[in-house]
Amino acid sequence: MRKLKVLDLFAGGGGFSTGFLQAKEENLRFEIHRALEINDSACDTLRNHIGKERVIQGDITEDTVKSEVINSCIDVDVIIGGPPCQTFSLAGPARSGSKEMREKLKDDPRNTLYKHFFELVSIIRPSYVVFENVEGMLSKKSDDSNLLKAKQSQVIELVCDELESIGYTTRIEESLTERFQVVNAADFGVPQQRRRIIIIANRLGIDNPRLLSNVKKRRDVKNAIGKLPVRLPKISTNRLEKLKNIDVILKNYSYSLEVFAKDLGKLAENYFEQNESLLILSDTIENDVQSIKHIKSNKVDHLKDFLKRYNSLVFELGINDKDSSDKLISHQSREHNFRDIIIFMLTKEGSNSSRFMNRQSDDYNKFLDDLYPYARNKHKDTYVKHSWNKPSNTILAHMEKDGLKFIHPDQPRTFTPYEAQLLQSFPKDYAFYGGRNAQYRQIGNAVPPLLGKVIGEAILKLEAVNDVKEEKKMVNS
Repeated sequence: MRKLKVLDLFAGGGGFSTGFLQAKEENLRFEIHRALEINDSACDTLRNHIGKERVIQGDITEDTVKSEVINSCIDVDVIIGGPPCQTFSLAGPARSGSKEMREKLKDDPRNTLYKHFFELVSIIRPSYVVFENVEGMLSKKSDDSNLLKAKQSQVIELVCDELESIGYTTRIEESLTERFQVVNAADFGVPQQRRRIIIIANRLGIDNPRLLSNVKKRRDVKNAIGKLPVRLPKISTNRLEKLKNIDVILKNYSYSLEVFAKDLGKLAENYFEQNESLLILSDTIENDVQSIKHIKSNKVDHLKDFLKRYNSLVFELGINDKDSSDKLISHQSREHNFRDIIIFMLTKEGSNSSRFMNRQSDDYNKFLDDLYPYARNKHKDTYVKHSWNKPSNTILAHMEKDGLKFIHPDQPRTFTPYEAQLLQSFPKDYAFYGGRNAQYRQIGNAVPPLLGKVIGEAILKLEAVNDVKEEKKMVNS
């Protein structure tokens, strides 16, 4: 069994390397020779994933770190990775003229990471390079995944130019002009809409493989996380009276409490076979609601007591507790406020705040429109509730902030780190180190392993074909 050595730059939590380790082709495999990462928690994850002796922790711009990478990786076969997406944020509307923009892009100090990536490639000179990045994916309006705005294309072409200037072929098979590919991870078995730019380059002088979809039907959210244990959030009571738009809740006090009780009742009904404790919670909450929903005074105080009762029951019944299985240790909901919980409950599955505030939409809801707490002159899709029967939206590192764009299809909370991990196609037993926010960041920034696997297998096939050509040359010589 021959193994190609891989250097993973900007390795993060190990999504790319996980995919490459899963790739197989006849008698060829990959081994992660080294992974370079600067973040403490991500490095801990990598050490657990590939072994601490293979992880180089440090800043790629520092000479000592760069020297360590070069000295330990001079014989690697593949370099994979992509500088953080901020590197390519320069392709804005103020930039015009391809030559001028390219020169400014090359000279801009904010492109340090970009430059150091290619410096390592030029010194180590592996047979293959894979460059992955987000530019043009998250902000692109067109539904056509094969089209990018002109200025965005110029940035990507610059990357290809850089690779070709140091001896790499970026041309894609069956095309005279294409040098990069825009792919959607959902087309490769990842239960998530995630568009990315992929550049595969080689130093063998041959065309690079085109990545073609390997699934007939896209995996949906239910397929990925539908069988996980129910998790309910703790609801914050601190400074409840100061919560923005709490007055809307108080003006609709009885209705809000009934919404809360009804949703928990529906949850208990849907998940009864999985967790009978939900019925105990639902019945208790229903009784509490009936006793306080007609209160006319001190509503905030009564609501606080009610929520504290709910929190105690969720804790006592273990509905947001760590599972006895290590693999579910990160499957816990973050804390939410009562206003957001009500918004989660009333938003229709597959809908969002932009729609429930739009009077022309079938999803319009006057109460939710009044309850929405954010400025409406910037963006209105702050809350997004996912669908069971579709792939999830792009999992983002921004989940560490609040997760409001990642509301569970029928549980009143946002996705847990473990759910985000599965939606990114990480293995079920993959462990992320660090606190919840650190986990969200690693998961959101990762290359989905299943996409990495497809890329890895394409390279292994290319290597196998090249091996055959070399053998024929030796026989004929």
